[in-house]
Amino acid sequence: MKPTKEIKRLIDIALTARKNAYCPYSKYPVGASVLTSSGRIFAGCNVENASYGLSMCAERSAVFNAVSRHQTQLTAVAIVGSSAKPCGACRQVMLEFSTKDTVLYLVNVSGDSRRHTVTRTKVFSMLPSPFDPYASGLLSRPANTQNLLRRRPPSRKAGRRKKASRNASRRAPARRKNSTRRG
Repeated sequence: MKPTKEIKRLIDIALTARKNAYCPYSKYPVGASVLTSSGRIFAGCNVENASYGLSMCAERSAVFNAVSRHQTQLTAVAIVGSSAKPCGACRQVMLEFSTKDTVLYLVNVSGDSRRHTVTRTKVFSMLPSPFDPYASGLLSRPANTQNLLRRRPPSRKAGRRKKASRNASRRAPARRKNSTRRG
Protein backbone atom coordinates (compact mmCIF):
# COMPACT_ATOMS: atom_id res chain seq x y z
CA MET A 1 0.00 0.00 0.00
CA LYS A 2 1.37 3.36 -1.04
CA PRO A 3 1.45 5.96 1.75
CA THR A 4 -0.87 8.94 1.33
CA LYS A 5 0.35 12.54 1.33
CA GLU A 6 -0.82 12.82 4.94
CA ILE A 7 1.29 9.81 5.99
CA LYS A 8 4.31 11.11 4.05
CA ARG A 9 3.89 14.40 5.91
CA LEU A 10 3.60 12.52 9.24
CA ILE A 11 6.89 10.72 8.50
CA ASP A 12 8.61 13.92 7.32
CA ILE A 13 7.63 15.69 10.54
CA ALA A 14 9.07 12.79 12.57
CA LEU A 15 12.27 12.95 10.50
CA THR A 16 12.54 16.68 11.26
CA ALA A 17 11.82 16.11 14.96
CA ARG A 18 14.66 13.57 15.07
CA LYS A 19 17.09 16.37 14.17
CA ASN A 20 16.09 18.12 17.42
CA ALA A 21 16.82 15.11 19.64
CA TYR A 22 19.02 15.80 22.65
CA CYS A 23 20.98 12.59 23.07
CA PRO A 24 24.57 13.31 24.16
CA TYR A 25 24.78 10.07 26.17
CA SER A 26 23.32 7.38 23.91
CA LYS A 27 23.99 9.13 20.59
CA TYR A 28 20.67 7.56 19.50
CA PRO A 29 18.38 10.26 18.04
CA VAL A 30 14.71 9.38 17.65
CA GLY A 31 11.88 11.45 16.25
CA ALA A 32 8.17 10.73 16.43
CA SER A 33 4.95 12.28 15.27
CA VAL A 34 1.29 11.49 15.90
CA LEU A 35 -1.72 12.15 13.71
CA THR A 36 -4.90 12.83 15.68
CA SER A 37 -8.52 12.25 14.72
CA SER A 38 -8.87 16.00 14.05
CA GLY A 39 -6.15 15.77 11.38
CA ARG A 40 -3.52 17.61 13.39
CA ILE A 41 0.07 16.34 13.64
CA PHE A 42 2.23 16.69 16.75
CA ALA A 43 5.95 15.96 16.95
CA GLY A 44 8.37 14.88 19.64
CA CYS A 45 12.00 13.86 20.01
CA ASN A 46 13.95 12.02 22.66
CA VAL A 47 15.48 14.19 25.39
CA GLU A 48 18.13 12.58 27.56
CA ASN A 49 19.37 13.49 30.99
CA ALA A 50 22.52 12.51 32.86
CA SER A 51 20.18 10.78 35.30
CA TYR A 52 18.87 8.30 32.69
CA GLY A 53 15.55 7.68 34.39
CA LEU A 54 14.60 11.31 33.80
CA SER A 55 14.98 11.00 30.03
CA MET A 56 11.95 11.17 27.73
CA CYS A 57 11.39 9.05 24.64
CA ALA A 58 10.29 10.67 21.38
CA GLU A 59 7.04 8.70 21.23
CA ARG A 60 5.82 9.82 24.65
CA SER A 61 6.99 13.35 23.91
CA ALA A 62 4.81 13.44 20.76
CA VAL A 63 1.78 11.90 22.50
CA PHE A 64 2.06 14.27 25.48
CA ASN A 65 2.42 17.18 23.05
CA ALA A 66 -0.90 16.19 21.44
CA VAL A 67 -2.69 15.54 24.72
CA SER A 68 -1.57 18.91 26.11
CA ARG A 69 -3.55 20.44 23.26
CA HIS A 70 -6.69 18.38 23.97
CA GLN A 71 -6.01 15.92 21.13
CA THR A 72 -6.54 12.48 22.70
CA GLN A 73 -7.43 10.20 19.79
CA LEU A 74 -4.49 8.99 17.71
CA THR A 75 -5.09 7.68 14.21
CA ALA A 76 -1.45 7.16 13.18
CA VAL A 77 2.02 7.29 14.73
CA ALA A 78 5.42 7.51 13.03
CA ILE A 79 8.69 6.69 14.80
CA VAL A 80 12.00 7.45 13.11
CA GLY A 81 15.38 6.11 14.16
CA SER A 82 17.98 3.47 13.54
CA SER A 83 16.00 0.24 14.00
CA ALA A 84 13.15 2.27 15.51
CA LYS A 85 10.84 0.38 17.85
CA PRO A 86 9.00 1.85 20.84
CA CYS A 87 9.93 0.80 24.38
CA GLY A 88 7.31 -0.78 26.64
CA ALA A 89 6.41 2.48 28.37
CA CYS A 90 5.84 4.19 25.02
CA ARG A 91 3.73 1.28 23.78
CA GLN A 92 1.48 1.56 26.84
CA VAL A 93 1.14 5.34 26.48
CA MET A 94 0.35 5.11 22.75
CA LEU A 95 -2.21 2.41 23.46
CA GLU A 96 -4.01 4.64 25.98
CA PHE A 97 -4.90 7.07 23.18
CA SER A 98 -5.31 4.65 20.26
CA THR A 99 -8.04 2.61 18.64
CA LYS A 100 -7.67 -0.87 17.18
CA ASP A 101 -7.16 0.85 13.83
CA THR A 102 -4.34 3.20 14.87
CA VAL A 103 -1.51 2.62 12.44
CA LEU A 104 2.13 2.62 13.50
CA TYR A 105 4.90 3.43 11.00
CA LEU A 106 8.35 2.30 12.08
CA VAL A 107 10.85 4.21 9.96
CA ASN A 108 14.34 2.73 9.95
CA VAL A 109 16.85 5.39 8.95
CA SER A 110 20.15 4.25 7.49
CA GLY A 111 23.47 5.83 8.44
CA ASP A 112 23.32 8.51 5.76
CA SER A 113 19.74 9.52 6.82
CA ARG A 114 18.64 9.81 3.19
CA ARG A 115 17.43 6.25 2.77
CA HIS A 116 14.86 4.72 5.02
CA THR A 117 12.56 1.74 5.13
CA VAL A 118 9.03 1.93 6.49
CA THR A 119 7.31 -0.91 8.31
CA ARG A 120 3.55 -0.56 8.79
CA THR A 121 1.83 -2.22 11.75
CA LYS A 122 -0.82 -1.40 14.35
CA VAL A 123 -0.23 0.06 17.81
CA PHE A 124 -2.39 -2.73 19.24
CA SER A 125 -0.12 -5.46 17.83
CA MET A 126 2.92 -3.97 19.60
CA LEU A 127 1.49 -4.56 23.09
CA PRO A 128 -0.90 -7.53 23.12
CA SER A 129 -1.33 -7.69 26.92
CA PRO A 130 -1.37 -4.08 28.16
CA PHE A 131 -1.95 -2.90 31.69
CA ASP A 132 -5.71 -2.44 31.96
CA PRO A 133 -6.88 0.23 34.43
CA TYR A 134 -10.47 -1.05 34.16
CA ALA A 135 -9.61 -4.63 35.09
CA SER A 136 -7.43 -3.38 37.94
CA GLY A 137 -10.29 -1.30 39.34
CA LEU A 138 -8.51 2.04 38.90
CA LEU A 139 -11.16 3.29 36.49
CA SER A 140 -14.84 2.49 36.34
CA ARG A 141 -15.46 4.02 32.93
CA PRO A 142 -13.10 4.94 30.10
CA ALA A 143 -11.69 8.43 29.97
CA ASN A 144 -11.08 7.97 26.24
CA THR A 145 -14.02 6.07 24.79
CA GLN A 146 -12.00 5.17 21.71
CA ASN A 147 -9.09 3.49 23.44
CA LEU A 148 -8.19 -0.17 23.14
CA LEU A 149 -8.41 -1.07 26.76
CA ARG A 150 -11.27 -3.34 27.66
CA ARG A 151 -14.32 -1.53 28.90
CA ARG A 152 -16.45 -2.91 31.69
CA PRO A 153 -20.14 -2.11 31.65
CA PRO A 154 -21.10 0.26 34.45
CA SER A 155 -21.96 -1.60 37.62
CA ARG A 156 -25.36 -1.25 39.24
CA LYS A 157 -23.65 0.04 42.35
CA ALA A 158 -22.12 2.93 40.42
CA GLY A 159 -25.54 3.80 39.02
CA ARG A 160 -27.05 3.82 42.53
CA ARG A 161 -24.27 6.08 43.79
CA LYS A 162 -24.94 8.57 41.00
CA LYS A 163 -28.66 8.54 41.74
CA ALA A 164 -28.02 9.01 45.48
CA SER A 165 -25.69 11.94 44.82
CA ARG A 166 -28.28 13.56 42.53
CA ASN A 167 -30.91 13.20 45.27
CA ALA A 168 -28.50 14.61 47.85
CA SER A 169 -27.91 17.71 45.72
CA ARG A 170 -31.66 18.37 45.67
CA ARG A 171 -31.88 18.41 49.47
CA ALA A 172 -31.35 21.52 51.50
CA PRO A 173 -27.68 22.25 52.17
CA ALA A 174 -26.32 20.78 55.37
CA ARG A 175 -25.72 23.18 58.24
CA ARG A 176 -22.18 23.72 59.33
CA LYS A 177 -21.17 23.21 62.91
CA ASN A 178 -19.52 26.14 64.57
CA SER A 179 -15.86 25.46 64.65
CA THR A 180 -13.32 27.15 66.85
CA ARG A 181 -10.00 28.15 65.49
CA ARG A 182 -6.94 26.99 67.24
CA GLY A 183 -4.19 29.41 67.12
